[in-house]
Amino acid sequence: MRPPRFRSGVLREVGRALLRLARGWCAALAAVTVLTPFSAAAQNVATEGALFLLVPVGARAVGQGQAVAASRFGAEGIWWNPASLAWAKDRELTIDHSQNFVLKGDAIDFVFPAGRAGVLSASMLYFNFGDQTATDPFGTTTGTLYSNAIVVGTSYAATFGERFSAALTYKWLQQKQACGGSCPGIDTYAVSTSAFDFGVQAVRGKDGELTLGAVVKNVGFGLQTIDTKQTDPLPSRLHVGAEYRLDAVSRATPGAVLRLTGELVTHLSLADPAVRAGAELAIAEKYFVRGGVLTGSGDGANAAVGFGIRQGTLGLEFARTFGGLSSDAGNPPTYVSLRIAFR
Repeated sequence: MRPPRFRSGVLREVGRALLRLARGWCAALAAVTVLTPFSAAAQNVATEGALFLLVPVGARAVGQGQAVAASRFGAEGIWWNPASLAWAKDRELTIDHSQNFVLKGDAIDFVFPAGRAGVLSASMLYFNFGDQTATDPFGTTTGTLYSNAIVVGTSYAATFGERFSAALTYKWLQQKQACGGSCPGIDTYAVSTSAFDFGVQAVRGKDGELTLGAVVKNVGFGLQTIDTKQTDPLPSRLHVGAEYRLDAVSRATPGAVLRLTGELVTHLSLADPAVRAGAELAIAEKYFVRGGVLTGSGDGANAAVGFGIRQGTLGLEFARTFGGLSSDAGNPPTYVSLRIAFR
């Protein structure tokens, strides 16, 4: 397929679409202003446990500013909105890697469409928080402290008609701090708990150009460490978003698809709302350019860029975020994803 040629009217259509999106975000920001008084009753993030559940997974989602509650983007959807998996037609294996100033993360995701029975998926995510050297009062090394976390998840997703999907994810997670050698005065532990995500997506518009999505994430039992009486609640969140496919771009430039996304994220009490927005330009569904802005990210980022390439059953994607502790330390978070489809 030849690369698409952009016609003169496409920029005008994009401008109109962005203006409509901006009007929508003005309304969303007004809603945020209304919701702000609830923040006094909000859980302070410092009182929550298992905060690694807020760390983003997957280069495509990150590149779009994490505004993907209404997007369909493959196996990593289990970490964002499992309802997106219901539309999968092919089996897919995805390997995700991320690295920032604080931790390294690796995930493997597998999606298996089972025909009319729905879509099954399984994932495993591992975070390495780095090793620390333990010393005695004289400065002599006595051991090494290892800190990590693991999340194992499985999802079931199904469509209801041609315009609605729903899914449920079960996640088992463990946080561990262990010592090799002697670590005097440092607590070691291995604690685990369970959590659930529930998501839905609905397709609207004559040609299905608009998708709405919502997901409740990390609802489950609190995490208790070192035999403390206080159990830390999981970082439960509500995500509500939309994706709009700008068909005017496709008509003006055959082979090009522009998707605009927006999302509102809050605690389940509707406190501490955050907004996110992103865009993806696909050329012949082979080459992808992405960008986004956001607040309330689990990694402290406030902007992101990304790109991807897909050839046949293979795909490679890359994203980088800006802002937050890691970027300020001179190490902007980097995300890489490898996709393999089995048709």
